[in-house]
Amino acid sequence: MGNRGGISIAAGVLVLLTACSGAEPIAQTAPPTPAVSSPKPAPASDAPALGPGPGSPAPTTPQPPPPHSPDKVTSACPFLGVTDASTAMSAHIDAYAVEEAPDKRPGVTTYHCAYASRTGGLQIHDLFVTVIPGTGQFASLLKEWTKDCAEPAKPIAGLEATGRTCALSGAGQGGDVMILVGKKGHGETRLAEFHLWPTRSDVYPKIAQLLADRL
Repeated sequence: MGNRGGISIAAGVLVLLTACSGAEPIAQTAPPTPAVSSPKPAPASDAPALGPGPGSPAPTTPQPPPPHSPDKVTSACPFLGVTDASTAMSAHIDAYAVEEAPDKRPGVTTYHCAYASRTGGLQIHDLFVTVIPGTGQFASLLKEWTKDCAEPAKPIAGLEATGRTCALSGAGQGGDVMILVGKKGHGETRLAEFHLWPTRSDVYPKIAQLLADRL
């Protein structure tokens, strides 16, 4: 999948923002018990079990409920679970999600969730959630975030003012499709950018609406 996300254009955003700066358990003791030999438990997977499917280990940690426009964004993965993508695509995706280190620059923070297949570790999706203080440059930021599209980005049905989709261009993009959703709130602009392989056209509005509801 592409590595650009919202990260490589952060410098351009900083210029744009500068130009528009005028906008706005209590411990308990128990008697010792005699040692009992038992089989060594199998090691648990470090990856959260977010998707059903052949070969998936049993869940070890419950997945947190999706946020509903949280006051503060601290990660990208909770905004879109593997099961969410599976449902939208009407397919079982045997994958897991990994929260990568955020990219923090003055005035711009981008969180990155990488979705990989359990069989072979192939990268299948990427979600970037970028947070920028202020809401005055919303339209300009939405346009900035689609500058790597191979053709002009198209509005997403039901989210014509805030959602865009396009095929990405450039080396390393591998023909990915980008779903972009922007939202103003909590005194900031939030941009969710989801990269996925080309699929049915009805999938894009479903994923975009989930992101819009949760941003």
